[in-house]
Amino acid sequence: MKMKKIAVLGIAGMMAASLLTACGSGATTEEGGNAAGTDGSAAQTETASTDTRFDELQTIEGYGMSFYGDAGWAEVQDAINEITEEAINVRINYHPMDVASYMEQIGLMLSGGESFDLVMCTAIPVVSFSTMQSQSELMDITDYLDEYAPELVQTVGKYMEATTVEDKVYAVPNFKMDNSKYYIFMRKDVLDYLELTEKARSCDSWTEVEEILYAVKDAQETLPEELRTNAIISNSDAQGCVICDCAWDSAPENFADGHGMDILANASKLVYIDESDNQVKNWFATEDYKTIVERAQKWHQDGLVYKDAATSDETGDTLMANGITFSYMCAAEMGAEVAKTNTTGHEVVAVEYGAIPVQTYNVNCWAWAVPSTSENPEAAVAFLNQMYTNPDIENLFVYGLEGRDYELNENGEAVRKDDAAYRCEDFLFGNQFNAYPPAGMGSDFRELSLKDFEEAEMSPYYGMTVNTDPIANELTAVNNVLVKYERGLESGTTDISSLDSMLSELDGAGLQTVIDYYQQCLDEWLAEQ
Repeated sequence: MKMKKIAVLGIAGMMAASLLTACGSGATTEEGGNAAGTDGSAAQTETASTDTRFDELQTIEGYGMSFYGDAGWAEVQDAINEITEEAINVRINYHPMDVASYMEQIGLMLSGGESFDLVMCTAIPVVSFSTMQSQSELMDITDYLDEYAPELVQTVGKYMEATTVEDKVYAVPNFKMDNSKYYIFMRKDVLDYLELTEKARSCDSWTEVEEILYAVKDAQETLPEELRTNAIISNSDAQGCVICDCAWDSAPENFADGHGMDILANASKLVYIDESDNQVKNWFATEDYKTIVERAQKWHQDGLVYKDAATSDETGDTLMANGITFSYMCAAEMGAEVAKTNTTGHEVVAVEYGAIPVQTYNVNCWAWAVPSTSENPEAAVAFLNQMYTNPDIENLFVYGLEGRDYELNENGEAVRKDDAAYRCEDFLFGNQFNAYPPAGMGSDFRELSLKDFEEAEMSPYYGMTVNTDPIANELTAVNNVLVKYERGLESGTTDISSLDSMLSELDGAGLQTVIDYYQQCLDEWLAEQ
């Protein structure tokens, strides 16, 4: 493939030092410089640009998940391609898919050998980095990053470890606020009407949360029509999860007694590390998991939970936006109340109940990879370099077209229009810190959020990834069991007795082999630290 280099402007550093690994674990790398700064509007990438411009126009195909469909995307894509064609002579045909379609089709496309060039890795287990990588569906892009995207690597820095397995990079994690906290989001208009707002803001236990949920349920018939909802609490995601949180133990009655768990980047929540003895254990077999499921079951039996939680393909954001639910629980970052207010169209109160340290999982749970079937990885990685370092491209992906989908206010904040043709979340593409701050966040929001992220607590096991190829068959069998049981249990719609059946079938599917292998990898990684 003929290409030429242009605009060599003195890069501050080339690709980070080799990511040494043990049993698939990422070791320490040199930290890249800060990826972004702020000037009161969008965060601006500080690294200089060294673009690879191809002699002939390259066209790549990409697939990703969208919570809002593909409305308005065609014109946004044209604007992005205008930039990338001029810079590197690459254009993308990107296909946004709804959550259900993405979960169903991407795995089939990858396993069927369909050729395309970019794929979004998500927090949903069936289309996660760990699942795709373990099934050999992702390409080793280490050398391509060195050649076509050194600025990207410098930008993401040490967080590249989260997608590095045995010294090979298989994806690029989105550079975003990975120091998430867990919240219960409640509609403020309902709380205000029932004079429960201050109670919600001061909640520090599950008993106090339940008092609010039951009070809202009991008041449904007396609430004004516009404040009534079909459900008091809904599933947070497209997997039916109402209350069980990934990498956070929310079983204790008091929020302060909950704690984070490193899950070794296994998006299915199969395993966690007991920090007291560095032992890998089965999360589903713990008393705490049972307590959480029993709490969800009680809520369902008492009529609090959305009746379609176990089967719904809609998220809590959408369900609240559509007036279906009063509340839902999920992870969010700094500025959560404003962000969810903008997303749902309802002012919310965010009740924080947990904050997990940065770990490999919450770094690689949203990432971009090149499928192993790609016939043009050079152009795909060159496009990623643009996506992670060019603020104009980031803002197009996040907000759409200025004037049509959003306006900038006097503070340099992006104000989405009520009739915006295009909508998207700001953590799905590239470098979140390059996006304009959302309306209400403040002109220095991206600068403050980057600082907050850089100062966040990190898991003592951060950087450890596992090459799961040797246990791929067992993981597939185990995940098939989870598909059968997990939605029902974590939405509270099936009886707690089914947990025993799930545990028995997990054992039969080879879960102990999985645990033993993770333990071996952990022991080897710890020995080298």
